[in-house]
Amino acid sequence: MTTRKRHWWTAVAAAVAATGLLTAQPAYAEDPNTVEQQAFESAAAEFGVPAPLLMATSFQLTRWEDHGGEQSKAGGYGPMHLTEVDPAELRRENPKLVKLADHPTLHTLGEAANLVHLPPEQVKADLTQNIRAGAALLAARAEAVSGGALPNNIGGWYPAVAELSGSPQASGARSFADSVYDVLGQGRARTTSTGQRVAFAKIPEVVPDRDLTGTRLENVQAEPGPAPECPAELDCQYIPAAYAPTDPQDPSGGYGNYDTASRPDDVRIDSIVIHDTETSYQAAIAAFQSPAHGAASHYVIRSSDGQVTQMVPTKDMAWHAGSWDRNMHSIGIEHEGWAAEGGTWYTEQMYRSSAELVRYLAKKYDIPLDREHILGHDDVSADKPEQAGGEHYDPGPYWDWAHYMNLLGEPLDSGAGGEEVVTIFPRFDTNRPLVTSCPPDQPCVDLPSQPANFLYLHTEPRDDAPLLSSPTVHPDGAPGTTKIDDWSDKAVTGRQYAVAERAGDWLAIWYDGKKAWLRDPNGTNTAPADDAELVTPVRDQIPTYGMALPEPGEFPSGIARPDVKPLQYTVPAGQVYVAGESAAAEYYYATYDGLNDPNNHTVVVGSEVYVPISYNHRWVYVKESDLKSAS
Repeated sequence: MTTRKRHWWTAVAAAVAATGLLTAQPAYAEDPNTVEQQAFESAAAEFGVPAPLLMATSFQLTRWEDHGGEQSKAGGYGPMHLTEVDPAELRRENPKLVKLADHPTLHTLGEAANLVHLPPEQVKADLTQNIRAGAALLAARAEAVSGGALPNNIGGWYPAVAELSGSPQASGARSFADSVYDVLGQGRARTTSTGQRVAFAKIPEVVPDRDLTGTRLENVQAEPGPAPECPAELDCQYIPAAYAPTDPQDPSGGYGNYDTASRPDDVRIDSIVIHDTETSYQAAIAAFQSPAHGAASHYVIRSSDGQVTQMVPTKDMAWHAGSWDRNMHSIGIEHEGWAAEGGTWYTEQMYRSSAELVRYLAKKYDIPLDREHILGHDDVSADKPEQAGGEHYDPGPYWDWAHYMNLLGEPLDSGAGGEEVVTIFPRFDTNRPLVTSCPPDQPCVDLPSQPANFLYLHTEPRDDAPLLSSPTVHPDGAPGTTKIDDWSDKAVTGRQYAVAERAGDWLAIWYDGKKAWLRDPNGTNTAPADDAELVTPVRDQIPTYGMALPEPGEFPSGIARPDVKPLQYTVPAGQVYVAGESAAAEYYYATYDGLNDPNNHTVVVGSEVYVPISYNHRWVYVKESDLKSAS
């Protein structure tokens, strides 16, 4: 195996230490001596990379987490976020992605594994080898930029760090490199979710060489983007998401990652959707800068300090919610983190930055600050029945909705219980239900006990009764489970449901077309919701919809109505549900601006009025004509 000799960093360490550069006040109380710390130091020495720089780069990529060898949503593995995106999968989604499927930012795993002469599978799963491969890749990037030699000072590594960001555009890469050098000047210490203590001392007064000439990054000379739409007090920046064809030679073959619009002049903005990234802050930014990703949110928020990056103008429709209906009317905000590790990632700085941003946007667009309009991605239904059951579940069970609504200045109702309608409101700190994670191709594991935002729903009022099941999640009719992504049996904080029955310590709510039982002794897990509007169907088994679409005859010539059928869910006679704000059917037709489609940006408004109802874990639509008041 070929290794690099120790480079200038080791050779001059003593001299530098004498100047105080390395002996500044450490970021930790005692020297860490974990496997991961040793791996960083050993890899840095082996490949001639300054150890603090390697650790700062990894910290900004993953916060030193390896997520048990799982691949992130952006395709990355391990503490160094080495990527491997399946070209065949990209091409299945869009055959025009031939060029983008081979983009080097999507395949750093193979390149890094080759540099350390190891199979990619080992670099995926072995933390030490992942760090070695990442160090080798950073050194190789530095040599490529300089023409063969490693930089002779830490500031000279800036272009290589930028290339390792994963962003194809210079704007995203420069932002990442700037953040790495900011961290270098502060030092970092952290214990990972697996108990690995990692730290490096601050290195003050480093002057980075910010010249990206000679890198493979695109638009190096581009002018700065517009000012972000943010409160003045927040740390905000604007980095544009890709709005471009997936194949520049054929704009008709697809594009990413949003549609241009003129909201709210053409279509109202009535909600904000809270997401988590399931990858790092930087990886999310990088992914949104590629049209191959096929999705983007308006904003991304960093876990460690609450920094906000806007990527899509709020007037435009980012593809973030997995629902065209919701994309039309909402603003999406991504929060750095993994739902299964939520308590680790959802920091107070993140909550406060997010709440300040949401208050600003809600005021700007007159969006009510309640759980009908401030949604989790897990509250959003699929548009079409064939997509139902596979919807997202972020931000997941560990997002503290009660605290978040307090920060928004609209706390959930106090008090206990409710006679006709309740707000789900378990006490977050003491509510610690069992949650199971089942990663692909790995055995299921029980997640560490931690505060959670939901109550399990049973088929009968007893603890040993089966958990509730939904045919879209369990088509085989099996009962619900404790799996983190099984939303068929969970009622989440802030959501409101009509009371069906009480029996001792148990409460039944109308949920998913049936009675769902949850533990509610003396009303301690719920709060009153007496101002909610209740509706009931005018006949048995009324249909529900994922989109409030105009009728076929209401679409103008040249615009085909989407083929959307009712969802699998129906509402039986006699059941009662909480109703949201009714609105006329509406559809926004959009395609890539470069195609010069004369029908582009057409708003189709229908005569039918639809009402969203709090049906199960998600909101769905029903026709107003199919409902009557139950209040």
